[in-house]
Amino acid sequence: MKLDAAARNLRVLLRADSIIAEVRMRTLATRLALYGLAALVAGFGLLMLDASLYLALSESWGPVKAAAATGGLNLLLALVLVGLAALVKPGRDLDFAQEIHKTALDALMGELKTAEQDVSALAYAVRHPLDSALPAVALPLITGLIKALRKPKA
Repeated sequence: MKLDAAARNLRVLLRADSIIAEVRMRTLATRLALYGLAALVAGFGLLMLDASLYLALSESWGPVKAAAATGGLNLLLALVLVGLAALVKPGRDLDFAQEIHKTALDALMGELKTAEQDVSALAYAVRHPLDSALPAVALPLITGLIKALRKPKA
């Protein structure tokens, strides 16, 4: 039945949409985790590494150059982590789910067009019942009339 196929295609379409949403949410969660890690590293880097590096460099470079070097190093590390987070892309499963989504949507549209044609034909028969019933009624009447006219009169 055409409605069964349409329902099946609709279920496949909904499942593909849920897979697409799940993949996108996983990618977003991974990116957010890496951004959070970058912020944490930058914060701890400013507190711990700055203090130790500052103390080590301040003896040879002086306090101003030592502070600038430690701050620049921490910002560079944070930028590298942000760059890594930006490079995270969804895998092949997103492409596969989008392909299934497109196929299911095309099949569902085909089923709906077929169902629309069936419904329009049924609606025509309901709107014009005489048009659809006329051949079924007229043929026996015409056949009977022809036989009656051919009978020889006794």
